[in-house]
Amino acid sequence: MHRIIKCVMVFFISVTFLTGCVHHSFWDSDQKVSDDILEKIIEGINNKDEDAIKELFSEYAIENSESFDADVQSMFDFIDGNIVSYEESSPAGSFESSDRNYRIKKISSYYYVSTATDKYFFLIDNYSKNTLESEKQGVKCLIIVKAEDRLKVYDDNEKILFDGEEKIDRYGVYIPDIY
Repeated sequence: MHRIIKCVMVFFISVTFLTGCVHHSFWDSDQKVSDDILEKIIEGINNKDEDAIKELFSEYAIENSESFDADVQSMFDFIDGNIVSYEESSPAGSFESSDRNYRIKKISSYYYVSTATDKYFFLIDNYSKNTLESEKQGVKCLIIVKAEDRLKVYDDNEKILFDGEEKIDRYGVYIPDIY
């Protein structure tokens, strides 16, 4: 009887460790995907490489952006100097939807990005997986503000992400007209 109890305890402890490790690896996966996208964006900004930036965005985001190429150029002008560091503002969050016919995963990530002279806040919405509408897979939007203006992104009076209680759908690179 004592041996059965030990076996059951070992089994439950093993399952707990395995479940904990699997959950942890999914969390790391979202963060890793977000960090990889950010690092590619930073490289594109530092090299002023419009094609490298465009490559990250979904076909749908580029088509639905008001002026993708001009917005990328505005981003290059807005960022003062080369980006030298970044840090997470808050952990990446994800939304998943699936059934046997499709799988969609959207990761939203938030970073502080610094140059030698300034600090910025980046909000990145990325569809890391979209088998339902493949043209939507990739970065949907990149919102950039100065770090001290981070809370304005969520202020419905600023109309960056919200207009009243309604969420505004942004595509491409977006630098609010608050500067």
